[in-house]
Amino acid sequence: MGQSLSSTQFYVFGRRHCTETGYLKHIKCYVDPVQKAAAIKIGAEGADGIDLTGKVIVVTGANSGVGKELATYAAAKGAKLYMLCRSKDRAEKAKNEIAEATSNDQIDILLADMGELGQVKKMVAELQAKESKVDCLVCNAGALFNDRKESSEGNEITFASHLMGGSYLLSQLLLPQLKASDDGRVIFVSSGGMYNTKFPSWDIATNASKEKYDGQFAYAYAKRGQVLLAEELTKSAPEVSWVSAHPGWASTPAVADAYGESAKYLQPMRSTWQGAEGIAWLMAAEKSKLKSGEFYLDRKPQPKHLAGLFMSEGKFTKNKPEEVREMLDKLKITSGL
Repeated sequence: MGQSLSSTQFYVFGRRHCTETGYLKHIKCYVDPVQKAAAIKIGAEGADGIDLTGKVIVVTGANSGVGKELATYAAAKGAKLYMLCRSKDRAEKAKNEIAEATSNDQIDILLADMGELGQVKKMVAELQAKESKVDCLVCNAGALFNDRKESSEGNEITFASHLMGGSYLLSQLLLPQLKASDDGRVIFVSSGGMYNTKFPSWDIATNASKEKYDGQFAYAYAKRGQVLLAEELTKSAPEVSWVSAHPGWASTPAVADAYGESAKYLQPMRSTWQGAEGIAWLMAAEKSKLKSGEFYLDRKPQPKHLAGLFMSEGKFTKNKPEEVREMLDKLKITSGL
């Protein structure tokens, strides 16, 4: 009953809020200016008034989709940008395109697969050798796989890339640099798919048994984990702003690969920039406008649960405190911190 209700109500919620129609409705309520493309430079016609000169912005999964839009926005606003990517060739191509579009030559590439914990640790050491502070970390890397994949370290790749390596380990290793900023913030790019589930037991979330793999739920578990992580790190590291956010139903290569023909049920889908725009606002808005620990869509905190009658929260997708503590303890131990 709980699963059926949460999934059905998320789809209804998504039709109202996550499509392009929802986005166009939401921006009518914006207080701050909004621009129509990521690459509009400071002071150019149609710009939103943001200036990120002097800021250090780190974006994972920055060579395509929402991540590339966010990287482009940061570069257009004058930030020093670090693109954390897995593929050197794709990263270089994206970097050149972003530099040409924004006239920003302060763009650097660091290579790591976020699902490989050893690579994440090595890459962070490289970044720390270059920068004493990080103003904004956007944890965006990862993908939805329909078949089970495993990292070289033996971890299920969806969980490892989205949550364990690409969100928890990365943000914890960079915590000194985030605290060194007078406005450090971390954005976990989650998904509305997390509405379908609570965070399950560790063995289920990590698919430790290697049986009955469901790519959609592996993804949803990791995304629910990111929402919980933002809540908990707000308590343990309040000097930094921690938020989770999702782009709505945006048309990206990752969505096309994961959903195929089923993507038609998400129409009318947002453009990639329409999906990224609210997250770009989280990167740049005044700190006083952010509510740390919240789950955002289009510049506004959203409910985190839709599993009760008549779109109420319900209990089905809520975790008990001891379950959240187990998740945090396991993340710390398994990531080697």
